[in-house]
Amino acid sequence: MDIRIRPYRADDVEPLYEAVRSSVVHLSTWLPWCSEAYACEDAKAWVQGAANAWQEGSDYRFVIVDRQSGRLLGGVGLNQITEQHKVGCLGYWVRSDAVGQGIAKRAAQLALNYGFTQLGLMRIEILVLVNNLASNKVAVSLGGRLEALQRNKLYHQGQLCDANCYAVIPQDLSL
Repeated sequence: MDIRIRPYRADDVEPLYEAVRSSVVHLSTWLPWCSEAYACEDAKAWVQGAANAWQEGSDYRFVIVDRQSGRLLGGVGLNQITEQHKVGCLGYWVRSDAVGQGIAKRAAQLALNYGFTQLGLMRIEILVLVNNLASNKVAVSLGGRLEALQRNKLYHQGQLCDANCYAVIPQDLSL
């Protein structure tokens, strides 16, 4: 499947809501913002927040879409941007009926490229819950180097959890 990433638009609210709602069981296992309570208002707030954060330069959220059909497949983003140190974090998710097709990896590669070439970042970190095997696999496939096991790093499902910290630098991608 050929994909592209682009900034969120106002008309992404309904497709985002549908993608998340149809994937709640899969996504809520790993993502704290996803739950049975996820509502259309949450999707609207996310899309509006994405535009505001983009303008502030603090967060660059992209929607992942099928290049042919335009169907929303997930999201990828660069956040926690520290301009002084030229560092950011990468996150990604894919709707459950599109998992296992390499979409997260391709979207993340596009976001990494944007971070390095357009934002001038020199390091992008990927924090992954230790037991999220699929996401750990994506981080490694992107050229991420496991630099640390960070104890009590991420709050998830009511408790602090350990996370693997991977880092990618431009030289890892031959940019």
